[in-house]
Amino acid sequence: MGLCPVRAAFGDQPEAQLTVRSGDTPVERWLAAVVFGARGDYAAAATLLATLLRAADTPAAVRAHAAVTRAAHLRQLGGHRAARRFDGMGLALAGQAPVSDLYGYSHTNHSQAPAADAAGAKIDALIGLAADAIGLADPDLAERLLDLARDPAGGHPSWRPKVRWRWVRAELSLTRGRPAEALEYAEEAVAGSRAARATRHEIKSELLLAVARAGAGHPTAELADELTGLAERAHTARLDTLQWPIQLMLADVNRSTRLGRSGDHRRRATEILARIRVRTDPQGRVVMDRSPWVPKV
Repeated sequence: MGLCPVRAAFGDQPEAQLTVRSGDTPVERWLAAVVFGARGDYAAAATLLATLLRAADTPAAVRAHAAVTRAAHLRQLGGHRAARRFDGMGLALAGQAPVSDLYGYSHTNHSQAPAADAAGAKIDALIGLAADAIGLADPDLAERLLDLARDPAGGHPSWRPKVRWRWVRAELSLTRGRPAEALEYAEEAVAGSRAARATRHEIKSELLLAVARAGAGHPTAELADELTGLAERAHTARLDTLQWPIQLMLADVNRSTRLGRSGDHRRRATEILARIRVRTDPQGRVVMDRSPWVPKV
């Protein structure tokens, strides 16, 4: 691939140029799909993930990660029901793989590993199912799933399951009207992703922190400044999938005091979504068009 794909997918180089080659390992192909999905290149990601899921020689752990990654991409497009099918598939596939297997990478510091093992896939699937439940208005199920994932995520050597668990736990707290609790989880997610030098995860964690701060009644001017900085960082990192929700939140926080600027941000979000839609696979476009969460383009 010409660079360490872990750094592009989960580290400090999300903007790096990525080329998929015929000799790439299954893990490298999965990591490439993660990168493409983060940029909103959902069709490219879907092609890679479908190939991994079909190929008989794809290790079970990698197939499990391919399924939960597909679920994450559909969820980003507002398709929680469609995502749930793939998260369930990932959970089943993770149960077929040796827990200790890691494919393609050997790290001296295992805390920096991308959690490409079967245990990481199982945790990702449980957390994904919890996020699906939140989107489908079933917070009690989300709570139970997060309880199941808490200890495995906390005990995994990688930083990533811990950060993802805190994301969804913060979202559940917001759903239940507990912004102070959400603040705590979001702050922990920021600290964990920052320590790992995981640019994409840090930006998403800071976006979630801004949402929690808004729910807790923080001044809109401060939130607008924070979000403007986040939007610039997401643009530099080529993270279209984070740019549009940041722009929508900027539209919301500016609505009461800067109506014209609020409209500008909403138009910017719509432009980014239109660009993403062109690069999305057919199933993703259907999910996107039907979603109550994603603005129409």
